[in-house]
Amino acid sequence: MAKSVSETSSVSSAPSKGETQPLVVKIGDKWVNLEAWKRTHPGGAASLERFQGEDATEAFASLHSKDAFNMLARMKNIEASVPEHVQKGITKATKATIAFREFRAQLEKDGWFERTWTWDIFYVLSITVMAVFGTYISYSHPYIATVFIALAMQQAGWIGHDYVHGRGKFSDFFGVAVGCIFNGFSSRWWSDKHNRHHVHTNQVGIDDDIQNDPILHLYIPEADKDHPLRPYQHMYYHLVYAFLYVSWRIQSIQWNVAHPKKMEIALIALNYIWLICLPVKVAFLSVILAGWLVAEVVTATHQSEDMIEGVSFSYVDDQFNTTRDVEIDSIFMNWLWGGMQYQLEHHLFPTMPKYRYPALRPLVKEFAKKAGVEYRAANLTDILIMNYETMRKYASTKKAC
Repeated sequence: MAKSVSETSSVSSAPSKGETQPLVVKIGDKWVNLEAWKRTHPGGAASLERFQGEDATEAFASLHSKDAFNMLARMKNIEASVPEHVQKGITKATKATIAFREFRAQLEKDGWFERTWTWDIFYVLSITVMAVFGTYISYSHPYIATVFIALAMQQAGWIGHDYVHGRGKFSDFFGVAVGCIFNGFSSRWWSDKHNRHHVHTNQVGIDDDIQNDPILHLYIPEADKDHPLRPYQHMYYHLVYAFLYVSWRIQSIQWNVAHPKKMEIALIALNYIWLICLPVKVAFLSVILAGWLVAEVVTATHQSEDMIEGVSFSYVDDQFNTTRDVEIDSIFMNWLWGGMQYQLEHHLFPTMPKYRYPALRPLVKEFAKKAGVEYRAANLTDILIMNYETMRKYASTKKAC
């Protein structure tokens, strides 16, 4: 059962006046105090405070670079000063968690996380060619141009996503450049939101990716928080999906107003200059079509799986319970899905380049069998039907129990 936030927030008795409550977290085989670090943590203080008195080994490994691991190695082990009740109250590592640590270590040793730059060059060139060609014919053949530009934007979403998760100067630069220039997205805003989704997948109240109310519901709300359109959401949710990129653009602007950064603002401005140079209908329809193509994919692999009440720290088990792979035979559809058909592989190893996932899938299946966890997968038709049934289920007029 997932622990509530209140059950995991206390390390010891309340500190006396003027005393600082230490933020103690276990990572690997050591306990560390992150109180000073949380003030400058790129992911914010809340993401660390949520792990107060807990084991963050897998969550840390899933999102951090070699430099972060080197910093961790230099930090003092404070295990001797951590109260006994805190150490006993930690979420125990499951069979799958213990096996996963060995699995990940072997993959790291074998070089699975290293980038192959020829693939990266191909990805960036492919979206650039589509965007340039679409722009070139935008006045003479506006609807064909719309398709090419939309596909460039959609694929830029997958590629930017891969780079923002990647670590190192190359990935950092292209993660910002691709997201800003092709789609007008703030990589800093997106990273902040998306990392919570990765660490706390489908955890109600934490994972923003499942919080789409009042427009769409993945739960049945209390009567005073209900919305009159909810009973019809299974009829209109595909239409709502088309405005995903519009929503992300608005949120990116809001983020940059609150957290301005000149370089990111300048690159996003380039995107809007590009859109202004296009025919209005091409610019608008490209954003709508690209958003719809992305939304149909990103919603399919999570929203019909388990929803977790409260906060859970069983990272490995949670990923298997909340994520489903999609098995696709078509070459074109595999390209269109951009690696997100390997959603479980991505959630287990988000910093791994996406072009590694096809070869990784058989190893993940083998791991699941040995570790005693369920590997979930569906074909393209079935997963779309599952998502329709999920939206219809939560369109029910029944009140929450």
